[in-house]
Amino acid sequence: MRDALGVLTNLDGRAWRTFIALVFRPGALSKDYVEGRRVYWLSPIALFLIANLLFFLSPPITDFSLSFEDQVTGETVLAANEGEPVSAEFEAFLRGWRGQLHSPLASQLVERRVEARNARQQAQDPQAGRYSVADYRDAYNAVNSEVSKLLIGLHIPFMALALAALFPSRRLFYADQFIVALHIFSFFIILQQLLMLPARIASGFTDAGWVSASFGYLLLTGLLALAVHMAFAFRTVYAAAWWRAALSSLALIAALLAIHLLIYRPVQFLVIHALI
Repeated sequence: MRDALGVLTNLDGRAWRTFIALVFRPGALSKDYVEGRRVYWLSPIALFLIANLLFFLSPPITDFSLSFEDQVTGETVLAANEGEPVSAEFEAFLRGWRGQLHSPLASQLVERRVEARNARQQAQDPQAGRYSVADYRDAYNAVNSEVSKLLIGLHIPFMALALAALFPSRRLFYADQFIVALHIFSFFIILQQLLMLPARIASGFTDAGWVSASFGYLLLTGLLALAVHMAFAFRTVYAAAWWRAALSSLALIAALLAIHLLIYRPVQFLVIHALI
């Protein structure tokens, strides 16, 4: 926070020039950095850290901060809510819900952890209560938001690999593709904060259900805006034709979603599982 404040208040204005260029001149920062024109702009790492700090200090975006219930199977959710009233329809749904691809494995890890801790707790104090799935759930959800925000940068190295596959230019190394990915993802983080801000303000004045439903539409709007931004960036950085830039932006969106579902979410669960 100290470094970010120093950068933002520096009289040379690099931070504000960089943020304006990031939003309104897609690809310009990446092109200048790759071609060696770096003094005029904030470094890509500093830019990402400031964007990530804004994200860290803001309320979580639910798709990046999945709760315990979103990471495990329906059977485990029922075990965590044992004793609480649940409608027959919802219980039937949960018993058939397999969750995400990694959810069965996540549920197995939860079951083993709960059994081991319960056995240790009973051995130390036979009068102690049973360690339950609900205890694990509460511990998981207590740290979920902070850990997920720290892990969001996990998308970037895999985005760089996707860019290298989409634009296999001999003049660009993986480090160059990593810089492009840093700039794109920094823009995405800032964009999401700007889009979510009206809904968060509205949450204090209107129906919570409407606000909750609006987050999905705002996230979709953010992805569409990101696709347009990337198409312009690809034109600037890779001198790609419009058709290729547009198709590549859609392909990178698909790659980003795959990274999010198949890598980020399982890693998020495993890291929190290791910490609690």
